[in-house]
Amino acid sequence: MGIVLVLTLALLILGLRENILHRRRLKKIPLRIHVNGTRGKSTTTRLIAGMLRQAGYRVVAKTTGTAPRLILEDGTEEEIKRGRQASITEQVRIVARAAGRGADALVIECMALAPEMQWVAEKRIIKSSIGVITNVREDHLDVMGPARRDVAATLAFAIPRQGRLVVGEEEFLPLFQKAAESIGTTTYLADCPITAEEMSRFPYLMFKENVACALKVGELLGIAPNTAWQGMIKAAPDLGSTQICRLERAQSSIYFVNALAANDLVSTVLVWERWQSLAVELGLGDLPVIGLLHNRADRSFRLPELAEMACTKLPLEHLYLTGGLAPVTKRCLKKGGFDLKAVTALRKPSPQLLIADIFKKYNGGAVLFAYGNTQGFGQQLADFFTESGVQLADDRTSDRVGLGH
Repeated sequence: MGIVLVLTLALLILGLRENILHRRRLKKIPLRIHVNGTRGKSTTTRLIAGMLRQAGYRVVAKTTGTAPRLILEDGTEEEIKRGRQASITEQVRIVARAAGRGADALVIECMALAPEMQWVAEKRIIKSSIGVITNVREDHLDVMGPARRDVAATLAFAIPRQGRLVVGEEEFLPLFQKAAESIGTTTYLADCPITAEEMSRFPYLMFKENVACALKVGELLGIAPNTAWQGMIKAAPDLGSTQICRLERAQSSIYFVNALAANDLVSTVLVWERWQSLAVELGLGDLPVIGLLHNRADRSFRLPELAEMACTKLPLEHLYLTGGLAPVTKRCLKKGGFDLKAVTALRKPSPQLLIADIFKKYNGGAVLFAYGNTQGFGQQLADFFTESGVQLADDRTSDRVGLGH
């Protein structure tokens, strides 16, 4: 009994000591920005960090998206390696790293889902001066739902106390304003005007909503717009960001539109619409569209939505299925009216074999729109195009654009 009591007291003392150290570290970092929301968190984190770096801050940033990264004050990155399942206690170690490196600003992506974890992440770990909520989408409904309003209410648990909150969308603004006001925080809508010409400066596919959130943060900090734009454009894209690559073989090209990290119907549609506008601009609107639906075997609840995308939102000439649950996916597609003769399920897919098959069937060129999930073959395919193709931004400055498709 005595040994148990001694061990309990020792753990309590260690916990109190770590808490005191953590608070001291937080005080060493005067500007702390906590980026939350359903989509665009990693990209927005990078944009804000790039902007602060350009403005002269010694900023450390951390993303938790497709591949978690620690972005140091000079812009170089370190992979965050995890020996176990991700936990919000990881954020404590990031604060320690940032304080140890003498950072005067920390931009950190929220990695909590459940309401109580959202509260702990903000009120106990980050204690941010500025919070950002990029958007509210239908994802992780089993933890944050069941409806989008419930997702918004869950995200509200991570609003900073007596700070400032930037919200990317108007829909749930009153909900966020009410929650923020109750804890002494002022809410700002990310309503900065952004032109198409300004968006074209990014060397990869970007969404105005993410840029608007970053610009509003810069505005609150008194950063000049020109400085903000310079920093954002210099920021490296997240591995899960939506990129478009062009792969050319024998005067024929495949344009790879990577929407694998979008994860929900609304976000995937936004990627598709963004590609459509670019395709018209580049004279590629007539290219046949091939779909690739990559699903995880443990995400069967998402199949109806993913199938709906193919049935109602995309003008697909053919659809490849990879990942798990191909028979179930086909049933969902059939129910939605998709012609199963235009569906190919790949049991042991490889990027090389897939691309060879597409070039063989569509020697005049095609668009490969990939969506569903990044893990496994999805990431393999994205890596293949990154290594073997050329990003659209580089391609758009080339005289080869539009030639041979």
